[in-house]
Amino acid sequence: MKNSFYYSHNRLHCENIDLLSFASEHNTPFYLYSKQEVARNCQQVLKAGEHVDFLPCFALKANYNPALLRIIRDLGFGADVVSGGELTFALKLGFNPDKIVFAGVGKTESEIEFAIRENIHSINVESEQEYDTVAKIANKLETPVRIAVRVTPDIDARTHSYISTGKHINKFGVAPHKALTIYNKALSDPYVVPAGVHIHIGSQIVTPEPFKEAVRFLRSFTKQLTDLGVTLQFLDLGGGIGINYTNDFRSQQQSTYINDILPLYLDGLKDLNLRMVVELGRSIIGSAGILVTKALYQKDTGVKQFLIVDAAMNNLIRPSLYQAHHEIVPLLLDERPHKVVDVVGPVCETGDFLAKDRKLPDIQPGEYLAVTGAGAYGQALSSNYNLRPRIAEYLVDGGEVRTIYKGQTIEDIFQEFEI
Repeated sequence: MKNSFYYSHNRLHCENIDLLSFASEHNTPFYLYSKQEVARNCQQVLKAGEHVDFLPCFALKANYNPALLRIIRDLGFGADVVSGGELTFALKLGFNPDKIVFAGVGKTESEIEFAIRENIHSINVESEQEYDTVAKIANKLETPVRIAVRVTPDIDARTHSYISTGKHINKFGVAPHKALTIYNKALSDPYVVPAGVHIHIGSQIVTPEPFKEAVRFLRSFTKQLTDLGVTLQFLDLGGGIGINYTNDFRSQQQSTYINDILPLYLDGLKDLNLRMVVELGRSIIGSAGILVTKALYQKDTGVKQFLIVDAAMNNLIRPSLYQAHHEIVPLLLDERPHKVVDVVGPVCETGDFLAKDRKLPDIQPGEYLAVTGAGAYGQALSSNYNLRPRIAEYLVDGGEVRTIYKGQTIEDIFQEFEI
């Protein structure tokens, strides 16, 4: 199967769609996704889990567009949710409640009650006080609830500090000795079933070593739980598998690290004969999306050269928030001089940039660029800062494109307020 994004006759395509022609007929900026790429990534995950009792869940926080979620649901995935809103979306879109896991450090009582009433697969407990709240509500409802305690293994995920989640200095989970206390409490509670263990060590991990450490930790910790008298049903392994943010579509580089990491992770634990749950977001949807933007102006301060485009940090905040690298490519390739520029947007913040000190062709006003690897944490993290409306989203399926989010107008935003 050929790449979902590729150049043909020096014009960038998504599946069978010429993106230069498409962009010239639609308002920019916009997000555009490949159905083929979403399906390809999902199928890699499913293949990795063929030989174990496996529940792959998609992390809605990465991208919650309903059209994309339906594709993922139809391929057999469950949902990983971290809020009542995400749980509502998952249920409305037909995800089986028994394939929904609920994580997050700050679940409210109403969210917990909602999850218990819907009889979802499990709630990942992140503190002793949260456990007490879950137990109180389950007993009030007289409804059993399956829990997994999120244990912090103190593993360095070797990723950006903002998306490292598995160390004791992070807000997530509890230390192993505190987790044992929670499991011990659950053993004597008639409505709390200590069914699983949950870990999640970070995001955008591109090497196997942190996952090898996680395997060693889980093998040791599950032995301690068995000795305590806990009968486990599943391990929730979290997610965190990264994508290749430097793929420029002119090579055959893989777009995700699913094949490098997930089989190793699952094989290292399969002899425990437990259900394996994974929570994947970026590795499913990240490589499937691009942000298309139009150049507005060039600016030379004598010290710096800027390329000002119509997309901004309110559309894609990852470069500003994480200093994240996204490859930026022209929709039309040709022979021309290159220069080093900062690619910046119209938002009134010095931190509004898509790339710094990037060597690009000498892009002229009116030309189009694609910011690649933008399918995850792009639109999902967008805002109306500077009263900039959220932008449209399109889905490519072979030779067809359909609108899956029409975008906002400034009038839409105005009408949300009571004047």
